[in-house]
Amino acid sequence: MEKSITIIGGDLRQCYAAEYFRMLGWQTTCWHTPEFPFHSDIYAAGSLRDAVEHSRLILAPAPLTRDGNNLFQPESIPFHCSLDSLWAELNADHTLAALSLNDTQKQILNSRGCKTLTFGSYDFFTAENAVLTAEGLLAEVIRYTPFSLSSANMLLLGFGRCGSAIGRLFHPLCRGIYLLEQDPQRQALAKSSSLFPVTAEDLPQILPQCQILINTIPAPVLEPSALCLLHHSCHIFDIASAPCGFPEDTTRKCLLPYYRLPGIPGRFSPVTAGELIGRTIERMTEHVL
Repeated sequence: MEKSITIIGGDLRQCYAAEYFRMLGWQTTCWHTPEFPFHSDIYAAGSLRDAVEHSRLILAPAPLTRDGNNLFQPESIPFHCSLDSLWAELNADHTLAALSLNDTQKQILNSRGCKTLTFGSYDFFTAENAVLTAEGLLAEVIRYTPFSLSSANMLLLGFGRCGSAIGRLFHPLCRGIYLLEQDPQRQALAKSSSLFPVTAEDLPQILPQCQILINTIPAPVLEPSALCLLHHSCHIFDIASAPCGFPEDTTRKCLLPYYRLPGIPGRFSPVTAGELIGRTIERMTEHVL
């Protein structure tokens, strides 16, 4: 039986995912993905209804939404499609593949009988995506910092998939990397990788030594009073998903450069990241569709 997929919205990752599925021989439909030199075998749908009628498997953009109301689309594309419009077109014949879905979104889809596939929690995807995130972050850190990494100490918040990938990539380049992580096993793993796990009690001595702070935890970790202890030239990079680890007015309040960097793989490695999404969905649906 021929497999099919409809890919909607998003950035260039969606386009390269479409090319990957076409290469596999899947019937591939795109709707409002960025302009791209599509292969002639990829069908460009004229409407949302047309798009979802072509396939049972629907690939949503990553992330699903940026503002909570509309499908994610790069700012360069002046188009809006509300999530409510998408929900209205989905039914029990469909499976929605998304990076992640919150509880409310899952409840809405469940009420419509639509099945879901969240590839952002799949081990194969998270491991590979973390490497792409670390590589893109390195480019951004070099771009924005006016000093060499070899002269800088870093404080890394969190040592999950992304944190560990960042630690491995940055360790040979930085003067030293301190890690704030509560999990004892992750602390031990970081120590074996020559990072320096610290506790909250250590921060008054550690923070003044750090010129780079990288956060991977999607929740507040450091109090404003702690941020005031950072080195006067410290640059803060926040790659956590919403609600991130620091408020948007961090620069104004703390007088420190603060950069929110969502969607790094889509901006720095769209080919690899798009193919990764394709390969992940291929694996997850191998015995389902």
